[in-house]
Amino acid sequence: MTSIEKTKHRCNSCGNKNVKIKRRYKDDTYCANCYRIWFVKKPCSQCGEINRLHKKEDFAVCRSCRMSQPCIRCGGAAVKDGANTEYGRVCQTCYQNYFKVKKECFECGEFKRNISRYSKLSHDYAVCTSCYQSHFMQSCSLCGRYRELVDTKQGKICQKCHEFGEIPCESCHKLMPAGMGKRCNDCYWSQRLKHEAKINTYLLSSTLMKQAYTDFSEWFMVNKGSMTAALKHNNFIDFFVRCDELWGNIPNYESLVQEFKPNGLREYLTVLRWLIKTKQVVVDLKIKDQIAEDERIANLLAKFDDNAPDCISTYHQYLDQKLLNGKTSLKSVRLALQPAIDLCTKYDIKGSHTPSQEQLDGYLLVKHGQYNALYGFIAFLNKSYGLNLACNKPSKDDVQKLKKKEIEKKMMVLYDQPKPLSDKDELMWIQMSMSYFHQVDIQVKTLRTLPTEPCDEDVFKIVFNQKEYWLPKI
Repeated sequence: MTSIEKTKHRCNSCGNKNVKIKRRYKDDTYCANCYRIWFVKKPCSQCGEINRLHKKEDFAVCRSCRMSQPCIRCGGAAVKDGANTEYGRVCQTCYQNYFKVKKECFECGEFKRNISRYSKLSHDYAVCTSCYQSHFMQSCSLCGRYRELVDTKQGKICQKCHEFGEIPCESCHKLMPAGMGKRCNDCYWSQRLKHEAKINTYLLSSTLMKQAYTDFSEWFMVNKGSMTAALKHNNFIDFFVRCDELWGNIPNYESLVQEFKPNGLREYLTVLRWLIKTKQVVVDLKIKDQIAEDERIANLLAKFDDNAPDCISTYHQYLDQKLLNGKTSLKSVRLALQPAIDLCTKYDIKGSHTPSQEQLDGYLLVKHGQYNALYGFIAFLNKSYGLNLACNKPSKDDVQKLKKKEIEKKMMVLYDQPKPLSDKDELMWIQMSMSYFHQVDIQVKTLRTLPTEPCDEDVFKIVFNQKEYWLPKI
């Protein structure tokens, strides 16, 4: 074992080194001479007894009174194993977790409070608890607790499981490994769930909602297990709180969708499954789709921050009138608005301005799949504003040139990265090279199965669909 020279004692008052320390007080050390100078006999400010107290402190407290003080942080008893700090007396738990000075762990290099030297280690350097435990502790194969294990006929298990074997659970009386303690895992998690669910019911004012939340917790435990239910049931309490505030009970499906919206209900999908299985609500897909489309349209219009251009506002009114007359559907309204809004936001069209022919051609070059949906918007603009815009489909050559430029930019970014590239980036380079040089689109998943064959220093070859392709090396 490597020996380390201990730090020589140093008096903080006079600065002398290698002297015997007479007193340690508030993280300062005093030699015998300095102790006589700085600590004089005077009455304690609390008990009145004469003691040697620091002469600079007007309300000095003797050692007995200080040790009997409660912890300044938690208020608990700090007499046994307590510590004196510059703030006052603290219990050992608070001292270790909040007041102890952080030191660097020799093994992991992190600054922590739980740094100590351990005789079991092969060195004398101070390490944190986590690093120490990683040397000697593992999870017991029987009880699952993280402890020091012993070698037995059953393999490596903790000392409790080895000595006592199986003992009955205090709650359900079923046999369990002794290392688990007093209760088995199921009893622990189910009792924790019941306790937390009972506390959560105080957030609800309606008796019906309290019972509903309790019923949901029990159903959740039966279907997902006590551990999962105990860890996740708090994610759904907001649903019951909102229902309690708005209705005082579980309303019908239409009211739920109107309030939470389809996206909001997805957050509480587990609660919705419980409501459906217990037949408390009946899902109406027509209402769900209608409200979902309304929400999507609202999200599209929200891109303008209540400042939509006139052409979009009038087009929206036109589509709404068609919807009222039964000539279109709500989904068609949303599909018609989407490219129109996308066009205006891309080119920052505001107020009374309308898209130009150049902007329209540029948009369709990138989003040529929106040609049919955008055709109705252009026809509306020509009719309403007296324009002469043409909704022209871009040629395949123009689309291919644009695609090639985009791939070229991405390839340049990869080319400038430090070498060698990662396996993922190598596959991306091959994928983009196939598209750029050979106009062949291939998935990365397929590329992983294709072998590469070097030809010379600059190029390599791959075989795809019984054809050979030469690509540049990076």
